[in-house]
Amino acid sequence: MNKKMVCRIGWLAFICLLFAHQTALAEAPYMTFTLGPEGRFARTQSAYEPDGLIRLDFNRPEDIFYEDGSGKMYVADSGNARIAVVDGARLVQSVGEGVLQNPMGVYVTGDGRIYVADYGLRQVVVFDAAGNVLQRIGRPKEPIYGKKNDFAPKKVAVDRRGNIYVISEGSINGVVQLGHDGRFLGYVGANDTSLSLKMLLQRLLFTERQLAQLFRTTPPSPTSIVLDRQGLLYTVTNGLRKEGIKKLNILGNNILPDPDWVNPALIDLDVNQNGIIYTVGSDGWIDIYDTYGNLLFDFGGSDSRYERAGFVKSPSAIEVTASGGTLFVADRDRNVIHRYRITPFGASVFEGVELYRQGQYVESEGIWKNILRMNSYFTLSYQALAKAYYKRDLDRQALESFKLAEDREGYSDAFWNIRNEWLQENMGRLIGVLAGLFVLRALVRRLHRKYGILRPVQRLADRIRKQKLVSELGFVFCFLRRPIDAVHELKEYNRATVRSATILYAWLLLLRVILIYTTGYLFAGMTPDRTDLIPLLLWTAVPLMFWIVMNYLVSTISDGEGKFSQVYVGTIYAFAPYLVFALPIALISNVLTYNEAFVYEYSMAAIRGWTVLLIFIMIKELHNFTIRQTIRNLFLTVFGCALAAVVLFLLVLLFDQEIEFVRSIVQEVRNRALY
Repeated sequence: MNKKMVCRIGWLAFICLLFAHQTALAEAPYMTFTLGPEGRFARTQSAYEPDGLIRLDFNRPEDIFYEDGSGKMYVADSGNARIAVVDGARLVQSVGEGVLQNPMGVYVTGDGRIYVADYGLRQVVVFDAAGNVLQRIGRPKEPIYGKKNDFAPKKVAVDRRGNIYVISEGSINGVVQLGHDGRFLGYVGANDTSLSLKMLLQRLLFTERQLAQLFRTTPPSPTSIVLDRQGLLYTVTNGLRKEGIKKLNILGNNILPDPDWVNPALIDLDVNQNGIIYTVGSDGWIDIYDTYGNLLFDFGGSDSRYERAGFVKSPSAIEVTASGGTLFVADRDRNVIHRYRITPFGASVFEGVELYRQGQYVESEGIWKNILRMNSYFTLSYQALAKAYYKRDLDRQALESFKLAEDREGYSDAFWNIRNEWLQENMGRLIGVLAGLFVLRALVRRLHRKYGILRPVQRLADRIRKQKLVSELGFVFCFLRRPIDAVHELKEYNRATVRSATILYAWLLLLRVILIYTTGYLFAGMTPDRTDLIPLLLWTAVPLMFWIVMNYLVSTISDGEGKFSQVYVGTIYAFAPYLVFALPIALISNVLTYNEAFVYEYSMAAIRGWTVLLIFIMIKELHNFTIRQTIRNLFLTVFGCALAAVVLFLLVLLFDQEIEFVRSIVQEVRNRALY
């Protein structure tokens, strides 16, 4: 072989490796998301990528069941009125031809029995492995089933004891549970009735005749079911966010924590051997959750114009192998089965999730660190690492990871350990400092009584207090100690002016900003780096403005004696507890854990209650109202503020419509001028 031939072979090998590398790095045609910080969706690497389509002359495939032992897939081929048994990409058997009418659900037990939910026959038909009919189960005849309840099977599942679970269309009582002989055992997993604000108002305002003409409020029927390897029943319900996915124990209670996010368009789900939950919605999006309801991946989507790999036009069912390595989604309108294979990134995440589920936090540490190197937005990684650090008594690293994972309970536990360790190391010094300060205070007081060493400081303080503005600002403390007298002094002697009140309003707005940065992480409602200060200030200033104006107008109509300037001044001085004590409590919250949460919560509740009481006293004394008149005044003021807000919203909406109308006219004139 000459040198030229060797060179050509080398270039050919290089080109092949280059294309192979590009193929390996090729991304899925859709985007994949996960829930990042603050529950926001963030892009992540693909967990599954398209692995081809299964086309076998299907006609409206409605359900899939994958048998892990044999590798066969059973498809409820509704349009062909059969169960198609597929091995790889080959049709190896047709079950139920000439028997079935409209199969919508299929389930295969370990002994080879094939259970089919036939919507057309209104029956669950049971076949053996050879396709012979063994049993037909129709509508239960037991009185407790309900005389008016129809039996229209759409999905079916069977547990190890032979009990049959059926999703019947329109069954508001939940999943129909039958014995192996078809005997009705009861309902399980019923959804709760949800009332909208509109429905609540209708019930309050409508007459009995009007209410009778409305539709009855009934809970939605579950959409699909699946049994996991432990025999626990899962359901999904289309149209629900809260409890759209349920994991039911033997008592029928939902034991799955509310997932971070649920697609309201859910139509089907499946669970792998490790409890990972897979769901698909009618919009084509596939969601994957861990066993605790944490959203791991969200990918896919609908594509109605082009038949692109991985995009499902009209999904009807989802199925996953026991290991989670392969995922199948039935496309009803395109008559195909989409197949997806797991990516190395997805496999790594699932490995870490399984170790986390088993409590092997330290063993999973390397996996999660590697995942974070690939995607720093994968919040569950921080949670797992925090557990690993906490188990190894690395509390400071655990504290930071718990914060990144937004796990406040874990953060509190780690902070308690850090605080406890600090106190043990520094308790002697702390006691010594406090004792020294106490002795120093006693010594200074004794020297002052004997030699008057503090007289220059006292004279300076007196001169400062005598300044008019300082005196007016210090009047806040009079509101705290003697609120009734303070209102009279404000009303009769003008102890506070618009100038000092305006300064306090400015302090209130500034305080709202300061509290964001000074409140402890465990008790902070907002994080500084993700808070827009302008809306925050507007949400404080605008309601106050509405309150002042509306209270003055309502009080004037009710023969109140207070002036507008007095309402303006009195309102901010009534906020004295918040203006004085909110910041110290916020600072104290930085050294508290959830074990001492009552200190912060009760303190803030006391401040709010104290402020409301001062506002009540201020209105009563300022306008010379009785208690009953004051309550009426407060109610009318709140109602007036709400009404004014609605009117303002309508005016803004109308103004926006006018602008859009003018813009459309101008655009039309321009278009006509061009032609």
